[in-house]
Amino acid sequence: MTARRILIVAFCLIAAGCAALDANESPPRVVPPPPEGKKLVELVKAAFTMAKLSGAPEVSQVRAAHDTQRGDWTFCVKTNSPDDSPKYAVLVANDAILEVRSFVLIDGCDKETYHPIEITDRRSGSAGGHADPAHQSQRRH
Repeated sequence: MTARRILIVAFCLIAAGCAALDANESPPRVVPPPPEGKKLVELVKAAFTMAKLSGAPEVSQVRAAHDTQRGDWTFCVKTNSPDDSPKYAVLVANDAILEVRSFVLIDGCDKETYHPIEITDRRSGSAGGHADPAHQSQRRH
């Protein structure tokens, strides 16, 4: 009977110890800053390639990912094609792409405003994205 009492007491102590833990007391998660500048251009270029899109890339604003999404940040990409081209959600964490997928409603890609982004080919130095024609004509003169 003593072994049984010891097991019951041990079980109660363990249960009481676990009940004292509060999930809200965990340290806050540190979220890195959103990708911008050159890093954003690199991510857009990689996502555009992964999605196998043609034409010039257009991108939405970078925004915080929802709790149900993977990663810390998300943005949407599409081609500049005049037809109703597909849009893709890009999920990012630590300046790296976690996933490029056809968007779902929670991604909000269908409600985004897109803008062209210039992607420079490092090997040739030429712009592969939407370039301003005024800048191109100035380079020729």
